[in-house]
Amino acid sequence: MPEKKKPIPVVAIVANEPTQQQITSALSSQEEFQLVAVLDSQEKVIQEIPPLEPKIVLIDHQVDSRNTLDTIDELAFTFPEIATVAIIPVDDPILAQQVMLAGVRGFLLQPFTQVNLLSTLRRVRDLEARRLHSQGAATDTKEQTKPLHILTIFSPRGGVGCSTLAVNLAVAIHETFDDRVLLMEGKLLFGHLGLMLNARAHNTIADLIPHAGALDTSLVEEVVVEHATGIHVLLGPTDIQVAQGIRPDDMYNVLRCVSKMYDFIVIDAGSYLNENTVTLMDAADRILLVTTPDLGALHDTSRFLHLSRSLAYPTGKLLTILNRAGMPGGVKTKDIATALHHDLYAQIPDDNSNAIRSLNRGIPLVFKYPRSPASRAIKHLALNLADIGSEEPFKAISGRTTLSARVRGRLASVRAG
Repeated sequence: MPEKKKPIPVVAIVANEPTQQQITSALSSQEEFQLVAVLDSQEKVIQEIPPLEPKIVLIDHQVDSRNTLDTIDELAFTFPEIATVAIIPVDDPILAQQVMLAGVRGFLLQPFTQVNLLSTLRRVRDLEARRLHSQGAATDTKEQTKPLHILTIFSPRGGVGCSTLAVNLAVAIHETFDDRVLLMEGKLLFGHLGLMLNARAHNTIADLIPHAGALDTSLVEEVVVEHATGIHVLLGPTDIQVAQGIRPDDMYNVLRCVSKMYDFIVIDAGSYLNENTVTLMDAADRILLVTTPDLGALHDTSRFLHLSRSLAYPTGKLLTILNRAGMPGGVKTKDIATALHHDLYAQIPDDNSNAIRSLNRGIPLVFKYPRSPASRAIKHLALNLADIGSEEPFKAISGRTTLSARVRGRLASVRAG
């Protein structure tokens, strides 16, 4: 008889009695999570948390006179192994962004139901298990899947080339290894993947969400667009109201299902930091943080790198990509890593004229101009990303010798196979 799993211990920091009762009732009727304590004040939270040994802390946005954001920030830095979930009103997007920047791992929107609460806790639990697994720790996740290669491309600054890199990296990976590659729209409101690939679809990610618990290959293939380059593309909804209704749980469930069907998934997460974006970053094996050599982009990138410490990502998960390297008037490449206090993993040379031509024609740069400097750099990036196994630590690429050696080794293994 299989050994029964221990419930995940949860602490709730909630002063409102109806909310306390709702959480207590919801968690008492199931066996996955155990409510070990309800605290009605933030005053001594840091002292009271350790003996309770929770894995998840629920904290209401209104507890007492102390600023809840300060408590969330303190929890994130003092107990990085504990996932914090904020309870916030559904109609306050500014507060949502503030608590995210403070380091929460998820939101619970008020008013909420038992289903909402348990769904949020399960998603946070699964993402934390995945994070620990990527650090080499054992997890108690029952479901076994093949090693994942999920790449989420993000920048805190718009206009730096996230979508361009996502499209061309997906095509480069497919061309190089003939793997099944899915390019996924993470910018649900104003995504550009369809425009950049001249691709149109009657179905979008919104059509997969109702079936996320039982997706099969045939249903996914009805929804995705098979592009002429050989990659599959999962587009975002064209209706803004539909896009606004897609929740982090929906994104996570779809991604979890399609990850079993593809060798690589490349996600264009754009530049707007919200809970959907954080979910896509949490679920990724690697996050490609894109910046350009201008002060605005570098300033925002530096701020995000500081924020990422509170997200508790393992070393090597976050890779900084310098796009448009060497552009006229830009900050010198040799000064950028020093300014960011973070190594550059790869550099994409400035090739703006060819990039604009390929965009206007709806043809990927690596397909239209395969010999351009930017195309070659993206292909090298694809080789290096594919070459790193899930157990191998990342090392920043700092010179041609390292890159060439890795490329030769990867090509040799491909030919041998």
